[in-house]
Amino acid sequence: MSAGALLAVGLCLGFGALSLQRERAARAGELADRYVETARLINDEVGERLELINAMPAACGPEEVAALRALVLSARFIKTAVRLDDGRVVCSSVGGPVDPPAEAPRVDLIGRNGRRISLAVPQPGVPGSRLMVFREGEAMVSVHGRAFVDAVDPRLDFALVVDNGEAARVMFTNTASLQGLERLPRGESALTFNGRSYEVRCTLPYTGCIVADLRESPSLWDSRTLPEMIGLGLLLGLTGGFAFSAFLGRSRSLSRQLMLAMRGGELRVVYQPIVRLSDRRRVGAEALLRWTDATGKRVSPDAFISEAERNGMIGQVTRFVISRVLEDLGDELRRRPDFQVTVNVSADDLLDGGFLPYLSARLQAARLPACSIGLELTERTTDNSRELSRAIARVREAGHKVYIDDFGTDYSSLSYLSRLRVDAIKINRTFMQALHDQSDQDTIAPQIVVMAEVLGLTMVVEGVEEEQQAAYFHTLAPDALAQGWLFGKPLDARQLFMS
Repeated sequence: MSAGALLAVGLCLGFGALSLQRERAARAGELADRYVETARLINDEVGERLELINAMPAACGPEEVAALRALVLSARFIKTAVRLDDGRVVCSSVGGPVDPPAEAPRVDLIGRNGRRISLAVPQPGVPGSRLMVFREGEAMVSVHGRAFVDAVDPRLDFALVVDNGEAARVMFTNTASLQGLERLPRGESALTFNGRSYEVRCTLPYTGCIVADLRESPSLWDSRTLPEMIGLGLLLGLTGGFAFSAFLGRSRSLSRQLMLAMRGGELRVVYQPIVRLSDRRRVGAEALLRWTDATGKRVSPDAFISEAERNGMIGQVTRFVISRVLEDLGDELRRRPDFQVTVNVSADDLLDGGFLPYLSARLQAARLPACSIGLELTERTTDNSRELSRAIARVREAGHKVYIDDFGTDYSSLSYLSRLRVDAIKINRTFMQALHDQSDQDTIAPQIVVMAEVLGLTMVVEGVEEEQQAAYFHTLAPDALAQGWLFGKPLDARQLFMS
């Protein structure tokens, strides 16, 4: 009986593996099609803006500069808009008139539609950041260098390929197995390279293609065809084995450890002071979650927060932090109505219909006003969602301030700020390094300050470690707030109000 059962299970698993392979290819193709749709949206927006800029006069007066900036603010992906004259930059949405005219970036490739493309163009004032520049006629626009990369689903092993009809060039890949790819099959939706099958999708009539496969094989238990192959009781024993294996795997996973850490007291919240630059007075603090496991090893917040987001646990983590903040600082916050603690949240938190009632109930139980707690969203999670805009509006109506954290390193076109209608931006610490590496004239911080003032946004400067950095931003934005080691490292709750 055991031998027969094992034979039957083996046959079922063999058929199941073939079925899963087909499902894997179909799923990879579906995710690749989603990428192509997003890439098409980016390309269409680029084409529309280039056409509008080409229709503008070559002059660079206040009206022309305002028109270029309006094109950027109304766009979803465009970061800068530029007018050329005889192939040289004469007018920019960032700096206005360019005198003397500057050379346009070197053209790296020409698309099938004749559009000239420059890759990995350095972004002034943001070390390590790169732009992709598109040029057509006397018009030029840029998008964030990772706009196309970030549009790819993280479950894929992929390569983004430029194919001009004669040769293929890999522009970005997250897997070594696709390096060296030099040719794409004409008219085919799949290819085999280095012994592995990939789905191929192209954004015709543009030059971009994606070559992709699922990073992990789909689970046998997630297959829709497997129940049809397994008959009457053959897998009763096998199910127990798989269930036990799944339990062991879950008990060892980072998400499981995080859950146990919240229950076992391994997580703690520390607070980094936020000061007003004009008088160096502490007006708030950012709550930061720290994890030291049972062995005394510190676990990176980037690692466990990302894991929590992937596994749907981020809501529990956020509620844990809010609960701990109110327990740690409730008495002090009641004595200091002008002091505000900011808590990092995800877009999923704000879109969760139970989050705001939970926060309001906890604050009411602690006898604290809503303004005692501010909410920080990272720039990469905003994604210009209409639903998120409505959620932010509800949070602000309840009395909480909403901040965009790490501003300036991702999709820092300010158009989405006007749609999301937040209260403040926190300028990423990258700009502190920019002050070391470049002159004040090279950083884009002044442009961000001006645009923030136009939108009526409070500014918080992160990563201030030296007096010259504090002095620079105080001169640039006298009403700005700041945080960094110059004003205090993250502190335990009992130390926050000692000095």
